[in-house]
Parts: sequence; structure tokens; C-alpha cells
Amino acid sequence: MDEKRSRLHFALAGNPNVGKSAIFNALTGSNQHTGNWPGKTVELAEGRLEFQGREIVVVDLPGTYSLAAHSPEEVIARDYILSEEPDVIINVVDATNLERNLNLTLQVLEMTHKVVVALNLVDEAERLGIETDVEKLSETLGVPVTPTVAVQGKGLDELVSAAVSVALGRIETSPVKVDYGRVIESAITVLERMLRNVGFDKKTRWLATKLLEDDPEVVEAFRKGDLGECCSGLLREGANPTLESLSPILEAAYRLGEGMEPDAKVEIVRRRYVLADRIVHLTQKRHGRVRDTLTEKVDGFLTHRYWAWPVMLAMLTLVFWLTIQGSNYPSDLLEKASNWFAHASRSWLQGVGAPWWVTGALVDGVFVGTGTVIAVMLPPMVIFFSLFALMEDMGFIPRVAFNLDRVMKSVGSQGKQCLICMMDFGCNVTGVLTTRIIDNEKDRLVAILTSPLVICNGRFGAGIVLAVLFFGSRALFAMLGLVGISLGSVFIVTWILNNTIFRKEPGGVVLELPPYRKPQWGKVLWNSLWIQTGRVMLRAVEIAAPASLIIWMLGNTPHGVPFQETLVGRLVRLLAPLGTPFHLSGEMITSLLFTLPAKEIVLPSLAMTYGLQQSLQDSTQVLDFLRSQWSTLTAFTFLTFYMLYMPCLVTIWATWKETKSVKWTLASIFIPLSMAVAVTMLVYHIGTLLV
Repeated sequence: MDEKRSRLHFALAGNPNVGKSAIFNALTGSNQHTGNWPGKTVELAEGRLEFQGREIVVVDLPGTYSLAAHSPEEVIARDYILSEEPDVIINVVDATNLERNLNLTLQVLEMTHKVVVALNLVDEAERLGIETDVEKLSETLGVPVTPTVAVQGKGLDELVSAAVSVALGRIETSPVKVDYGRVIESAITVLERMLRNVGFDKKTRWLATKLLEDDPEVVEAFRKGDLGECCSGLLREGANPTLESLSPILEAAYRLGEGMEPDAKVEIVRRRYVLADRIVHLTQKRHGRVRDTLTEKVDGFLTHRYWAWPVMLAMLTLVFWLTIQGSNYPSDLLEKASNWFAHASRSWLQGVGAPWWVTGALVDGVFVGTGTVIAVMLPPMVIFFSLFALMEDMGFIPRVAFNLDRVMKSVGSQGKQCLICMMDFGCNVTGVLTTRIIDNEKDRLVAILTSPLVICNGRFGAGIVLAVLFFGSRALFAMLGLVGISLGSVFIVTWILNNTIFRKEPGGVVLELPPYRKPQWGKVLWNSLWIQTGRVMLRAVEIAAPASLIIWMLGNTPHGVPFQETLVGRLVRLLAPLGTPFHLSGEMITSLLFTLPAKEIVLPSLAMTYGLQQSLQDSTQVLDFLRSQWSTLTAFTFLTFYMLYMPCLVTIWATWKETKSVKWTLASIFIPLSMAVAVTMLVYHIGTLLV
């Protein structure tokens, strides 16, 4: 390694909740950004720091328990190590759970010898009576080990110094090797020889092990003859093995593992844990533990079989109440600011003699439509994301998922889906994006597909207005009924998906309950305000602005003709038959179509489709009109369909972004639409019997 190199690349790897991100934030400070791994939905954070005259690029890999390629996080972490070849992997481990963490450490050491271990949370370990012989641990693993307390910044200079020394070759490493036993080691030797014969000259032991483990990505690469990111970088220069040369290797791996008892995959994992257990016994001593820690005391309530439910319900209700109540005032301010801007823009355009269609398109179309989206979406997103990030950073969110997991198992899902539903109440877009907290791909897809069924804050606003208009003092019960229909639909669709489309797909979740910690306010604000709220709002504006313009154009073309002859009037007549089964008029169906850019504009859209006005700016007169035209059954039927029928365009975009699949994106549209039709028909026919 050239000592004069001015730039080095480090990658942080580790289990979730071991302080990896805390180390990343402490090292890089504000010199960081995030972006999606090409072709994937999981974000990688990248930052920079200066150390001893060198620029160091640090990449924070997704937290994962393994590198077995069973989740997007595992694939990305593994592919980065293989394809990017960072100068050093800093493996962050939890000193209080060393044995479990070493499973990942041993897998990393099989892939590269350029490793430094950050033994984090040593202060917590000492408080629990756990003493670690750091020198012995380093000697046993064959790589440097540095004790750290990330949240306090302790040991970080020593960690970076050790990583630089390993990167530059000043410190030679000799990683420990897992002994997989005579049978598997013999199979590995055979496969390594075959791999070298076809052109592999890097990490052949690791690759042979993956073939015996029946690793899905590696096996698929050999089966198709397309080695991709997982294997192509392991070939010597000029080597290009064909499908015909790879097939015998795959067949040999299958035959070698076929007769093994226990199964090769099980034995390989078992042997790693055996070695991890031996390392822990060699390097750690326990002097007793402190009883009744803060975590244990709080968990006595938050994970109690009975007490957990009222405590959790109160906590979630508080978050929900703060989101709804706290967003009212800033939403009103933003709405007033939007109206002022629209009025000022109209006056200025008229003053300079702009044509009517320019003034109308920009003001009544783009400015008013986009302003409505910002006024309704931005405040609840800021509040909800901030509160959610705060609870997550403190350690409350994993407890909520743990408690709700028992409920969701009844429909084949897991507790984290309930957390997604909670995010959906703020905004379906945020719910879809937050599905990244679900590691299992099947459960994650189910959560994405059911997110549009949850009533978002945008629909709540219009729903409350109509509920008060038609139900008066009973509006609360009407809204609670709609919430019940919404959540019931989520449970029904989840059960159907898990028993049909995903019937053979593996489920399950690993839930870890980390110790409670003081929140890192900088991290909380950065994640909630910029990474989450800022990006979602930017995309929402990009979609809402042109969509609002199109709606205005439809309502004003041709210019000067009676409403029935405009494009909107014709569209009302065209769509009228679609609402007949559940007694929804063409005006209602068309208004729902217009709300796809943003569900918040349903009242102005109703005003337009009923021909009361040809502008999205003022919708007050539509309320009096609706009261005279709709019955309470009509109102509740409309609200039921409105709450369920389809995701908004921004949510559809988020679904595409997360799945990169036309099939699942279309499914996210078809599933809520089908549920809306079925439930609305049921509500209407039950209502006719009761009225």
C-alpha cells in the first residue's frame, strides 16, 4: 500500500443498534450525504473526514445480522465489500452482546483481511459487570480491536488511527478462520480447485462456502452464467467463465452437500457460533450484573403482557394527537401564505396584462393546487417524522413492534407493519418509505401494498369537514367508523395476501430490544427534517404542480362554453356509470379522479365537477350545495370510497421507488381500488336496510 495515498475509503459494518451510525456521525459530522445503492431501495450514508493530512471517505453500510443475501440490506453490505473493495472495513460490535455480533464479524473476515473491530458500548458492558480483554480479543481475531463509546466520542481517534495503519499496511492482519469440520472443509477444498480452474483467484474459500450454503444470489449467478456484482470481481484479469464451465461447479456443490448430516448450511452457521462462543469465553469475564437497570425497569411496563397495551396506546395516541393538533396552526399559516401569494400573483399578472389563461393556469392551477398540498402535508410530516425519529433513537419503537407482533401474526405479518400504519396516518408516502425498517421482503411488500388503505392526514381534513356537515354531533362516531373500516381493510388484505400471493414466501422478523439511550438530537433533526420530510415534499411538489395545472385546463376547455360542454362536464357524463353500483354520481367519481395528485383538494374538485365554479381557488359554496343534494347515506358512502379507493400519485411514485416493479406498483393501485368497491357496496346496501 502506498504511504503517500491522500484518500482512503472506510466502510462501517455491523448489526443494527450497535452504535454504528453514532460512530459515523461522530467521525463525519455535517460532511455527509445519503443516496440509494444503484438498483436498490436501501440508502447508504457517505461522509468525509480529515486525518493526519489524508481525506477519508466513510460509508455507513446498512445494519445487518448476516451477509447471507436474504434481504436488501445484506445484499448491499456484501456487494459493497466485494465490488467496491474499501481500504478497511470497520466492524462495529456491541460489547454487551459480543457472541451474537461475532457471527457477522467472522463472515466479514472470510471476505477480507482489511478489518478493524470497534468494540463499542464498553461503558454499558462495564456497568453490567462484563470485562473484555481487548488485547486477547485482537490476538484471537487476528485484527486490531479498539474499545469505543461512540456517543461520547471515546476511542474514535484510536479507531481511525488503527484503520489507517491497516489500510497502509503498517499493521499486518491474520484473520481467524472458522473450522467447518472435516467433511465441509474437504468439500471446500474440492470447490476451490474447480473455481481456480475456471478463472477465480480471489476469495475462493468464501465463494466455495457460499455455494455449499446454497446462497441465493451466488447460486443464481452460477445458474444463469451472469456473475454480476457478487462474483465477477473475484475473477483474475481476462477470465470469462461460460455457463458450461460454471454448471459443473454448481452441480458439484449440490452433490457434495447432498449427503451431509446435518445440512451444510446449518452446520456452517453452527460452526461460526461455536467459534464465537469460544472467543467470548477466552476474552470476556462476567463479574455479576447490575439488577434493575433503567432498560429493565421501563421494559417491565412497555413489554408487560397486560400493562404494555394501555401504556403503548397512550404513547401512540399522544403522538397521533400532537401530529393532528400541532399541525393545525402551521397549516393555517401556510394556507394563508398560499392564498396571499395566489392573490398577489393574480394581481400582478392582471396588472401586466397577462392573458386570462396564463393567469388562471398559473394561479388557480399551479399555485393554489401546489400550495394546498404543501399546507396540508408539510406540518404533519415534520411533527410526525420528528416524533417517530425521536422514539426510534431512544429505543421505544422496537418495543412497540415487539408488542404488536403477536397481533399481526394472526394475519401472517409482523409487528413492524403496525408501525408502518402509524406512519401512514401522517402520510401514505412516508409509510411506504418507512417500510425499509422491515427486513423480510415478503412482509415489506405486504406493508407497501396495504399502506394506501390507511387514512392519511390529507384525507382526514376533508373527511372531518364533510362528517361535521352531514353528521353534526355524531361526526366523531362517523370518523371513528371510517378509521375502523380502514384498519379492518388493512387486516383483511394482509390476511388475503399472506394466504394467496405470498403463501409460500418465508416470513418472520428478528426483533432486537436495544437499551434505552439519550437521543442524538442532531441525528433526529437531520433524519426527520431533511432526509425524510425534505425529499418527500420535493417530490410531492414536482407531481402536484403539473397535475393541478392539468385539472384547471380540463375545467376551462373550451373557454366560454356551458359547463356541460367543457372537458370536465363530458368526463362527468362518461364516468357516471362507474358509480351506479354504490350510488355515487359522475360528479363524485370525477372529483375523486381529480384528487389523485393530492387527496386534500377533494372539496375544490367537487365544486368544479358540479359546475359551481371553474377554479380551484374557492370551494366554500360547494358545502351548501352538497348539504342540499346529498343524504347522510350518500355522504358516508362517498367518504368510504374516498378513504380507500386509490393512493395519490406521490404514493404511487414512492411505491415504484421502493419496489422498482411495475407489477407491484400496479398491485398497489388495484388492491385498494378493489377493496374500496367491495366495502363501499357493502356499506351502501347495509345503509339502505337501516335507513
